[in-house]
Amino acid sequence: MQRIIERYYSPLLLLLVAFTFFTRLYRVHIPENYMFDEVYHAVTAKLIAHNDPRAYEWSARSDEPDTAIDWLHPPGAKLLQAGSIRLFGETSFAWRLSSVVFGTLVVLTTAWLAQALFQDKRLALLAGFFAACDGLLLVQSRIAMNDIHVTFFILQSLLWYWKYRKEKIYRYFLATAVMAGFAIASKWSGVFVIGAIGVFEVLSLEIKQWKATNSWKITRNLALLLILPLTIYLASYGQMWLQGKPWSHFVELHRQIWAYQTTLTATHPYQSSAWQWFLNARPVWVAVEYGENTRADIYAFGNPALFFWGSIAVVLTALLLLKNKRKAPLPLVFVFISYLAVWTPWLSSPRVMFFYHYAPAVPLLAILLAYWALKLKRTNLTISVILCSVVLATIVWYPHWTLLPVTNTFADQVYFYFSSWK
Repeated sequence: MQRIIERYYSPLLLLLVAFTFFTRLYRVHIPENYMFDEVYHAVTAKLIAHNDPRAYEWSARSDEPDTAIDWLHPPGAKLLQAGSIRLFGETSFAWRLSSVVFGTLVVLTTAWLAQALFQDKRLALLAGFFAACDGLLLVQSRIAMNDIHVTFFILQSLLWYWKYRKEKIYRYFLATAVMAGFAIASKWSGVFVIGAIGVFEVLSLEIKQWKATNSWKITRNLALLLILPLTIYLASYGQMWLQGKPWSHFVELHRQIWAYQTTLTATHPYQSSAWQWFLNARPVWVAVEYGENTRADIYAFGNPALFFWGSIAVVLTALLLLKNKRKAPLPLVFVFISYLAVWTPWLSSPRVMFFYHYAPAVPLLAILLAYWALKLKRTNLTISVILCSVVLATIVWYPHWTLLPVTNTFADQVYFYFSSWK
């Protein structure tokens, strides 16, 4: 099997990308009306497409009923959605197409990152396949929101950083900083990737390595990792600057954002705590269509098999690091630190949170699972069991992620087996 993968790695990876793209594109225009937070994101992307200054005004009102303008997030992802709207019109397909493309690229980057880390094509394909089969990533790849965009840029930043560490080519570190900038320009949580890289830099250094040359390199890199992303973040508001809004407006906008994000007390029936995300315990209900004896839903819900096996992989990694961190492979440590960095900060978030905030952690979870699937004894049996369960869960839950109708009885007995899943 390994020989086959080595020989046909590129075609197999291309096949994985095609599978990923199809599952995300299929019926993506349905429903044709706004669903969930598209009432903010898609509406604002339309305004950006028309160069409407209200897209950057915290007090502005939307012309469309039951919608609002999303001034709470940076415009990076919405600029991409607006570009698609300019090309294909104001349709559900157009405002979701950007998510389809970036959702596909998330899977591809997951495989690239796994390959760069472990130099194992089996592991790369396995990690990519796990990511392709996840329901949370699938749903976020089929809705006009910013989470799949920030996930892509976080993964790209991690990929280029690792390539820089291995090959010592400085332009790779520049690429790291650029991708981190695009991540933050899509969503503030993109800053977590800078934290992941910073923590790894500190933990991977021995005290004796703190020589003048190393200190200078570290200082230079950290400075670049702050200055370049900040520059890109400011540039993402380029349309606003061209509209003539002054620096004082930008400052006040961000004061309003910060005040809203830190003082919001509103609740939501599908909110969840960060610890619940690890358990796949509380999905987000995105859309529904009722039939006479059927229902069709879109739930942002992780692949149950992937999350079950993935949780075991996380625990095994933690135990390995606690037992003897010096013997743990450095790539594994990097993935684990990155996984914690994009997830655990949400544990102290002061505002209401949702399961989709966990999206950037899922590709890293997939890489951890692929690593342990190949590491444990009886590798072929282990991989077979995990793969079969993940594929079966994908087949069973795909309608639940894509608004395909199932009987009410089936939904109650399978999709809503636990009350928290409903």
